Amino acid sequence: MPLINGALQIGRTGIITSQAALAVTGNNMANAATESYSRQSPHLAPTQSMEVVPGQFTGTGVTMIDVVRQVDDALNGRIRTAVGDSASYQVQDQALARVEAAFNELTDSDLSTRLNAFFEAWSTLQNQPQETASRSVVLQEGISLANAVRNLRGQMTSIQNDLDAQVRFQVSEADSLATEIARLNQQIVSTEAGRAGSSAALRDQRDDLLKQLGQLINIRTNEVEGGAVNVYVGNDPLIQYSTSRGLSYRETIDDDGVALAQVVFDDNDLEVSLSSGKLHGLITARDDQVGGTLAELDVWASGLIFEVNKLHSLGAALDGYTSLTSSFSVADPAEALSDMDASGLEWQVTNGVFTVNVTDSTTGTTTATQIKVDVGMGATDTTLSDLAAALNAVANISASVNASNQLAISADSGFSFGFSAPADSGDATNVLAALGVNTFFAGSNGDDIALASELVGQPRKVVASASGLAGNGQVAGTIAQLGTTGVTSFNGVSIGEQLTSLVGRIGADAKAAQDNYTASEVILHTLEAERQSISGVSIDEEAVNMIVFQRAFQGAARFVGIVDEMLDEVIALAR
Repeated sequence: MPLINGALQIGRTGIITSQAALAVTGNNMANAATESYSRQSPHLAPTQSMEVVPGQFTGTGVTMIDVVRQVDDALNGRIRTAVGDSASYQVQDQALARVEAAFNELTDSDLSTRLNAFFEAWSTLQNQPQETASRSVVLQEGISLANAVRNLRGQMTSIQNDLDAQVRFQVSEADSLATEIARLNQQIVSTEAGRAGSSAALRDQRDDLLKQLGQLINIRTNEVEGGAVNVYVGNDPLIQYSTSRGLSYRETIDDDGVALAQVVFDDNDLEVSLSSGKLHGLITARDDQVGGTLAELDVWASGLIFEVNKLHSLGAALDGYTSLTSSFSVADPAEALSDMDASGLEWQVTNGVFTVNVTDSTTGTTTATQIKVDVGMGATDTTLSDLAAALNAVANISASVNASNQLAISADSGFSFGFSAPADSGDATNVLAALGVNTFFAGSNGDDIALASELVGQPRKVVASASGLAGNGQVAGTIAQLGTTGVTSFNGVSIGEQLTSLVGRIGADAKAAQDNYTASEVILHTLEAERQSISGVSIDEEAVNMIVFQRAFQGAARFVGIVDEMLDEVIALAR
């Protein structure tokens, strides 16, 4: 009887274990299309032996000692890194594609075309300096160019704002993921400590959330005793056991006064060190790529404004001015104009002289007076007050510093005035252009570039001549050459070449971002394929396992039937 009872136990364990193994196989097949699922394998082992005859032992059946998740934690870590790299490069690729589209180069409406049309209008004016129609074309092309620059900068700002909004949203997503991972840590530890239930599904959920978090920020993980996973961003802990430090953002003000979000830890407001992930890509694109393009565009626009204005401010128009106010004010009229920090001017004033020409409207007689600007003389450097006093000393005009710290000049009744470079000096001071007096462009960068208000609807005030003599188009010709002639604002590079360099840099960055994204996707797909070979469910393989466990169940059931028949025979013999 003991042997028969032992045989029944063997059959019983075979039936129960085969059923359990079939359940594992069925669960695998049910989750074959579940991306985050890791294949499970039943771990079977023989039970303890029993003595069947003196000195001889046999097994007592089979049991399932564990259900093993088929995972490679190191591979999963590499996948999280690859996912983060891919997400970062993808965002940068998309952002630079938008920048390229905004510049819209190689079309009839791009900035290069508008710039060329602007300089061509000046070239035409050089040959027709007395023609009001040619001056009108110059004004129209100047307005068109200024509008194109402002529009382009506006598109760059819009792209930057979109990226910043995404940063704020993705920080919230990352914070939610970190909180959920911390909660799963606690559940997994509780489940595995009490052996109250399998934590395989919880671990799959956690791995999926870690992958999602890795897509947003660069993380590394360390599983500790008990089953919890500590998560680090760089060298800083983010999640420890069931506690997340939290992620948030704080606003920082950039050079243009724009509030941009920076990722910080919620508990101490310290900045998070990002090296990959979508947030890294968004911030890199926002600050370095789009922000860098914005800065370069502003530098280019500033150079364009200053170089055109330097020439325009020291030339003669068909009509002189009866009153004029500088478009820029200074912080303190008593500070040296050469001190950009103290004066608040956008451009550097240089040592030199310029000529103010006062014309008697009745006789047509013009009186020229040179005004000296001292730079580098220390305490005697020219201030705005000094400049106003020097101009006020010129006969038949008045000059002063108004309440807004601007230079205001007016002519006496019956007189008009204009400016020119001295005939004996090739390098006049830049003071008029720096102050915004007799200039073609208003503004100081791509955000506010516009046609000077004094020229709106006033083509006769467009400067073409250096001397004021009829037929002289020297200033117009010099401005026309700025597209191809090196200028000091760009260290000897022409305005046209500087724009070409900017466009070329954008194209190169866009190509590099696209190549990086393509390469990162190849790496990610390779790692995902490797993970699939380890953790993925093969329907064919599971079908084979199902047949094996089915046959084992059938064999165990048949074995129990035979033992039952033997038991009936034994009972009959005992009667």
